[in-house]
Amino acid sequence: MRWQYRTILFEFQKDGLLGDRYLDDEEIDKTLNRQGKGGWELVNVALLQEGLLAFLKRPLEGTAEVAPERRETSRPPVAPVHPEAGENDDPAELSAKELQRREREHIRQLEEKRRRAMEEREKDLVGDIRIS
Repeated sequence: MRWQYRTILFEFQKDGLLGDRYLDDEEIDKTLNRQGKGGWELVNVALLQEGLLAFLKRPLEGTAEVAPERRETSRPPVAPVHPEAGENDDPAELSAKELQRREREHIRQLEEKRRRAMEEREKDLVGDIRIS
C-alpha cells in the first residue's frame, strides 16, 4: 500500500489582549471531520510552540491492498513513501536512514515556512496590537 500524507497546523488562539492561549476545539472537530470524509485518517499529533500539528494519511489513488494470499513473498513489504520521494524512487530500495533524512528535511522545510509566516505576521504588530 502506498500512502499520501498531509499536515495541518491548528494555531493557538488568544483570549483578548492579555488572555491565555487556547485551541479552538470546534474548528479542530470540523476540520478533522471534513478531512475524514475525504478519506484522510489522523495518525499523529505534535504540540508545537505555535499550536497543534496534525499528521494525516490516506491511500494513494489507484493503489489497493493486495490480498495476503496474492502478496509477493520474495520482496519485503513496501515502506510508505514520503512526499519528498521522487516519482521514480522505488520505496523498497530506499534505506530507512534515507527515508528518515527525507522526513527530517520535510519537517525542517515546514518549520521554516511557518517561521517565515510568523515573521511576516509580526511585522504588523506593535506589542500585542495589530496595525492594519
